[in-house]
Order: sequence, then C-alpha cells, then structure tokens
Amino acid sequence: MTARARYSILFLTLLLFSWWSVYTRYVDLFHFDLATNMPFRELSLRWYHETIAGTRAFPFQWRVLGFWIVWIGERVTHLDPHVVDAALKTAALAVSGAVFYLFSITVVDEAAALLATALYLLTTTAAFASEGYAIYFSNDYLLVAGWFTGVYAVRRRWWITAVVATFVTAWAKETAVLIVILIAIEALRRRAPWWAFIACAAALAVPTVILRTMYQAPLREWAWWDTIRLNVPFLVPTAAGLATVVRNNLKVLLYLHVCWGLAYVGYRRTRDPFLTSLAVTLVCYVGMAWVVVYIRELRHSIPFTILVLPLAAGELLALVRPPVRTSSAP
Repeated sequence: MTARARYSILFLTLLLFSWWSVYTRYVDLFHFDLATNMPFRELSLRWYHETIAGTRAFPFQWRVLGFWIVWIGERVTHLDPHVVDAALKTAALAVSGAVFYLFSITVVDEAAALLATALYLLTTTAAFASEGYAIYFSNDYLLVAGWFTGVYAVRRRWWITAVVATFVTAWAKETAVLIVILIAIEALRRRAPWWAFIACAAALAVPTVILRTMYQAPLREWAWWDTIRLNVPFLVPTAAGLATVVRNNLKVLLYLHVCWGLAYVGYRRTRDPFLTSLAVTLVCYVGMAWVVVYIRELRHSIPFTILVLPLAAGELLALVRPPVRTSSAP
C-alpha cells in the first residue's frame, strides 16, 4: 500500500471517529442545562445570536471564529445552524487529529503515533462529555486544531505556516498566544529567527486589537480573574476553599492519569530539544490557566495532549514489546 493510500485511510478513519465524537455531544441538544433550566438547543442559539449581534457577555464576545463560520454556513446552505456547527466541529477535530498524528511521528514510531492519536480522540471526547452541546465550543475545537498546527509548523520550521495558524486561531480564542510563546522560547534558545517571533506576535495582536476595539470592555472583564482563587491553593484561607482547589487540581491530574508519568520517562529518554521548548510553553500555560480559566473544565487541558500522549504511547509500547534478542554465535 502506498503512503498516499495509507494517509487517505487514516484521515477517513479520523473523520468517521470525529463525527461519532461530535454526535455523542450533539444529542445533548435535546437535554436540559441544570444551571439555567433551559434546553441546550435554546441556550446554544441564544449565545449564537447574542455573539453575532455583538451583545454577548465578556470575554465570550471576543471568541467569534466558530460563530462566524456557522453564520456563513447557515446563510449559504440554509441549514439549521447546529447542523452546520456539527460539520464544523467534525472537520476541526479530524484536522487536529491528523496534525496530531503528523507531529507524533516526529517524536515516536508509527505504531506509537497511531496509539497516541487514538488516545487523543478518546481524550477529547471525554473532555467535552461534561459540557452540554453549544456552538460556542466550536471555538475550542478550532483552537486545538490551530495550536497543533502551530506546534507542527514550528517543529518543521515552517514559520509562515505558524504565523497563519496564530492569526486564524486568535479569532477563536486568546489561547493562540501559546504559539507565540513557543516561538519566543525557540528564538531565545537560538533555534528560531526573531523575525518569526515578531511576525507571530503581530498575527496575534491584530485580531486581539480589532476585537477589543469592536467590542470594548474594561480590563476587569477581559478574563475571569477571580478563578485564581479556585485554582491556586491557600488563596482562600478556609478548609472548604482548600478542598475545592485540591479537588479541581486533582481532576486535571487524573484526566491523563498515568500518562503524565510515562510522558516524563519518555521525555528523559528522548532528550529532544524541541520537546523542551514545548514543555516550557505548557508550563507557562499552567500559570495562565490558573489565573483566568476554570481548570476543572477539562477542555482546557487538551493543549497538553500534543506533548503528553505521544511520549506516553511510546513508553506504553516499549513496555509490551519483547526485547530484541541478539545472537551470541560467532
């Protein structure tokens, strides 16, 4: 079988699994959100129409790419916006899975890359299992696809691709800043040109400035600053507050379970300098996430999978593969 045929079969498989993953969430449209006592379908449409109209609360108002794509698709096809959105989520998940695989085979062998990709798809399905279906979450799917593309582009030294990935992803979510941080770390280590960092930073700044000019808000509404009290231990000096923080952090650690330890072993074994830059970038992400997001929402942990799962998959296969025997005969 040719390489082209193998990749075609792989992408078709990714597309089918992505459709299944999105469909398991799509059926939530007919369930109720317990917090608002509204059907998820009505809640999703309300957020969709408020964002298009420019009246959605901040910082949600600046996460527009998913909504804009669905709005355009709705106008072109005249289909229900949730049908268009399901197609968007499926495509974004398939693309992120494909890029995840392409990156993985630069770290581990093909068998481990396939295992890591399967684990990624299952992990993503689990991450959104606790979230009701909403068009809003297409921004997360697009973010992950953009982040993975940025990582792979920096790995391959495709600087223009990294810049484009940053620019497009920035319309979906501010977390696109991770691509900028990754290139900055590579530049500091003299593994990337500074012009690439400057271009990538500009690619992030342009959408950010445009959106915050179109939909102005005071700094206190730029993020959920108070979530730091729910994420960082001892900032709330009560037993109940500490219990909440411990529970939230343990939920994140248990999300990838033993993969964290296996990935560390794999990292120590490979000593890949690019993986060091990627690891430092994700450490920076931990600091950012502690301040501005609810870390108990596991979708925020998906950016870690690009580093953790390939290394963990490589170590898992190393544990089950028989040792290579060498002949002692002369």
